[in-house]
Amino acid sequence: MLDRAAVPRRSFDFEDYVDVFRRNVGWLIGPAFLGLVLSTAVAYLMPDTYVSHAMIRIVPQQVPENLVQTAVNQQLADRINAMAETIKSRNSLQNVIATYGLYKDDLKREPMDDVVAAMRREIKIMPTAGVTNVNGRNLPAFQISYSYSDRYLAQRVCADLVGRFLSENAKTRIESAIATNDFLNDEFQKAKTSLESIETQLTEFRVKNAGHLPEEMQMNLAQMNALDNRLTGLNEALSRVSQEKMMLDSQLQIAKDRLAAIRHATPDAAVRDSRVDELNRQIASLTTQLASLHDRYTETYPDVVSAKAQLAQATRERDQALRESAVQKPEAHADPLPVSKAGLDAEARVQQILTALRATDMQAAEYEKEIAAANAAIKQYQSRVETLPVGERQYNDLIRDRDLAKQRYEALEMKRGTSAISMEMENRKQGEMLEVLDQASLPDAPAAPKRQFIIPLGIFAGLFTGLILVAIREVKDTSLKSLKDARLYTQLSVLGSVPLLENDLVVQRRRQIAWVGWAAGVVVGLAVMAGSVAHYYLSKV
Repeated sequence: MLDRAAVPRRSFDFEDYVDVFRRNVGWLIGPAFLGLVLSTAVAYLMPDTYVSHAMIRIVPQQVPENLVQTAVNQQLADRINAMAETIKSRNSLQNVIATYGLYKDDLKREPMDDVVAAMRREIKIMPTAGVTNVNGRNLPAFQISYSYSDRYLAQRVCADLVGRFLSENAKTRIESAIATNDFLNDEFQKAKTSLESIETQLTEFRVKNAGHLPEEMQMNLAQMNALDNRLTGLNEALSRVSQEKMMLDSQLQIAKDRLAAIRHATPDAAVRDSRVDELNRQIASLTTQLASLHDRYTETYPDVVSAKAQLAQATRERDQALRESAVQKPEAHADPLPVSKAGLDAEARVQQILTALRATDMQAAEYEKEIAAANAAIKQYQSRVETLPVGERQYNDLIRDRDLAKQRYEALEMKRGTSAISMEMENRKQGEMLEVLDQASLPDAPAAPKRQFIIPLGIFAGLFTGLILVAIREVKDTSLKSLKDARLYTQLSVLGSVPLLENDLVVQRRRQIAWVGWAAGVVVGLAVMAGSVAHYYLSKV
């Protein structure tokens, strides 16, 4: 017997397709009707899902950012994602479920974690292209939607999620501003404590090493040079005072000799006194000349040496004359001589010179004290300069640490002020905020299931299944169905055909069974569809 699959088939024409349809019309209508029944039942037994939408836009910071910088450094998209994760957390959604009594049937069959996961899938947060405001600018916005079987609950839950977004945004920004401000305050106090500690160490080091610090070396040198100059000036002043004293001594001697001559006025005494007066005048002239030479030359200069020799010679001659005058002086009279006007003038001159000498001595003593103090100060500064700087590296380290700590202190002080202003801005709701642009909508029609698509899709799926079944039956059926098949497969000329003769009773009974089967199927299908539709509408009551 030949294999059926190896039997060649002829190409079908239109009449063949019509014959195939007639033979298999039940195999096409039956699956299509079954698909209609099943899709209708599925479409009306599935619960309605209503979607409530709300739109939120991001309002930028009201205060210009060049004046006040925000304390929130997180990007907008990251912040929205973080808030979404917080709102969609298990605790938050569990609170929403308990508040609104959601998923009661599901909670009876499933654990809370599964119900929370299902609710999380029903919450959608999607960005939008932007919302145009009155100024024509596009502001970023995003949409929140929630799907649930009850449209009123869907709206309420969506509104609750919007409120949670607004409160979470305000809470996040304020907490971020407070955390930033607290952090900067802590860092500022640490920087202040560190700066005060370094300042204390630096002060103690300066007190301990006063005069030996590296920064005081130039000052020590300057002070020592100034003291040298002052010492030179004091020595010059003392020299001038000494010269002045020498001149006053000479003048005093002259005045005394004149007074003595007036008191003992005799011819011989007059000659001796004139000689003494001449020598005194010579000594005064030489003293003045020597003082002038001292101002210009040193002690070893020839003119200075010659003037000193002449002065010494004149002084010796005057002393010799005074001694001779004292030896040859007559004895004093018993009665004092009458006081003359010249004697009074001479005595007044002597007293004047003595007063000047006492003033000169006091001035010289003062200069000597100042010279001694200047020498002591110079020695002190010389010891400081000659001594190497004490702890120069340690001192430089303290200075560097002090400068760094001061810079950090000032920077943190400025940042702390900026953070305080930013926190005040957030408290006054002047920072970046979320604003509800569209309130949670009340859905009019269910978003799912799409019955207008499910039912036709079921019909087409059933029809497609019927076509596949018909194709399989035709491929497996290799019997001769028409005269064309007989001529092709037998290669004989067909002179006539004998019709199939069957028992009318059998044919009639077969038809009745078929009609009863089809009627029962249609009734059952209609009942299923009617029951599904009735259940759907009755559940809405």
